[in-house]
Amino acid sequence: MLFTSSVDCLLFCHPKELSSIARETKFIQRKRKLDINTFLQLLFAEPGKIAESSLTHLCAKLAKPSLTLSKQALDKRFNEHAVQFMERIFLRLFESQSKLAFSKLPIATTYPFRSMRILDGSSVKLPDALHVMFPGTTGAGVKCQLEFDYLTGKFCYVELQPGKAGDSLSGLSRLENVQKDDLLLQDLGYFKCDLFREIEQKEAFYVSRARADTMFYVDSPHPRYHKNGEIMKKYAHIRLFLEEEIQTMKPGESREFPRVYIGKHERMPSRLVIYRMTAEEQKRQEFRIKRRKQTKPGKIKQKVKDLSGISIYVTNLPAEIPASEICSLYRYRWQIELLFKSWKSDLGVARYRNMKAERWLCHLYAELIIFLLSVLLTYQIRHYFWKEKQLILSERIGIREVSERVWKLWQARASPKWREVMDELLNILASNGPKNVKKPGPIHWLT
Repeated sequence: MLFTSSVDCLLFCHPKELSSIARETKFIQRKRKLDINTFLQLLFAEPGKIAESSLTHLCAKLAKPSLTLSKQALDKRFNEHAVQFMERIFLRLFESQSKLAFSKLPIATTYPFRSMRILDGSSVKLPDALHVMFPGTTGAGVKCQLEFDYLTGKFCYVELQPGKAGDSLSGLSRLENVQKDDLLLQDLGYFKCDLFREIEQKEAFYVSRARADTMFYVDSPHPRYHKNGEIMKKYAHIRLFLEEEIQTMKPGESREFPRVYIGKHERMPSRLVIYRMTAEEQKRQEFRIKRRKQTKPGKIKQKVKDLSGISIYVTNLPAEIPASEICSLYRYRWQIELLFKSWKSDLGVARYRNMKAERWLCHLYAELIIFLLSVLLTYQIRHYFWKEKQLILSERIGIREVSERVWKLWQARASPKWREVMDELLNILASNGPKNVKKPGPIHWLT
């Protein structure tokens, strides 16, 4: 199977490469002290334990005839060199997976996209002692900006920020490796005309939600001209009022405007699609707005409430892709929310005790490594299960089961045991991992 050989290449690094990284980062272990393999086992054998266990407990887990460590000695091993060591391993894996070829989920779209990149950020609360390094909106926190390709499971962009950082700059930074025919799905935090223009310049595509207070304009049916024949800018466009459009739309209906202009001053051309929610969908949306009012500072604008019954999308997708398909494509953005939920709840990145920053950062990079490998392998198994067994694998169950075996897979790499561990994993997922769904997805990605 393709995914076994490809992911086998990724499973951490060759021992010689690990030693090289350790020397470069000055993470060198003395004789009869904590060696590289034991240090990695401590971090990867049980995801999340390094952050929720006491140093005394961790020392007890390490105890063996050839190694005894006090909690003070172990605490010293979590230093800036250990953090750099873990960061370098993650960067090596990230770069390696970006160059490998993986099987793609067979999405039944009108246009053959090269990738379906989904971007979002998620914050993790930290001990107050880390507030100087990672200031959050309240207390301490770190935000992970992640973009992944839904078709393969590859990570396209990862950035760690202070919890109070905004999203828009990451939206622009991640465009460096965007290629022709990529499809980018993103939420309101990345709504920026400069970003849309750069995507178009790269001959890629975007679908983004638009803010309720965004001003849209359309070509005026009766423009005025100067004496030289040039159109007067003041009379070239007229305002499009979405509140009026809602009144003529039925629940579940999509309506498009092939060419609109975004912004009162920028007037960036784009394609606009609005979707009138059903009663059930609108009820859920109103609940989200009410919850946001309770959890976030600031007053919710009246226009947001007035337009709570519609979803507003802007895109540069070609005209042959119908409006209904654009709405369905955007629904896949929810997949990254499922990934973050798995990362926090199942892999344990959000767990913490009161500890020094270096120990928590080692935990964070360990969880990023496990997360990357678990998502990538899960998505390749999803493709394999559908192709061979016509089963739809649950992403969350797959990520959880893979994460618990990452250490076993690394130990078994390049040996006959690799096949045994993989067969055990596939058997468990085949029995307990299928999704209980009636339809494969918004646009029937498995048809």
